[in-house]
Amino acid sequence: MKYILSLSFLACILLFNCKSQVTPQKPSTTDEVSFIGTKWVLTKLNGDVLNLSNTELEQPFIRLTAKDNGVGGNGGCNTFGGTFTLKDDQQIEFSQMMATMRYCEGSSIENVFMGNLQKTRSYILTDGELTFKDENGYVLASFEPSTEKVTN
Repeated sequence: MKYILSLSFLACILLFNCKSQVTPQKPSTTDEVSFIGTKWVLTKLNGDVLNLSNTELEQPFIRLTAKDNGVGGNGGCNTFGGTFTLKDDQQIEFSQMMATMRYCEGSSIENVFMGNLQKTRSYILTDGELTFKDENGYVLASFEPSTEKVTN
């Protein structure tokens, strides 16, 4: 009887102590920052840090809205708009892109930025940074979220 009681007690201890150990996970920044509905400010162009100190350009940015799959923003001088299509495996394409045609000094940054949007085929959202890549995986543009939200 002692043997059965001891065995039962040991089985209970083992059952209650055998918890599945789940490794605590760091909160995903994709939960904190939504890809669509956020104003994304351009920080790098073709992998280089964007430096606007010697230009009169505004800070370029992009916004994507879920309501109409619209994309809009500012290239630094001119505003632009169009549509986007999301596909499997973080694939994205921009189309029907139009922009105002103001003349601005130092608009080469804007020209490269707008050209890179047309070349974009995929995106990655990691640690609060949005990155657009071309079909070969080359980094075209990187963005950080602004505190300004877009209403959908």
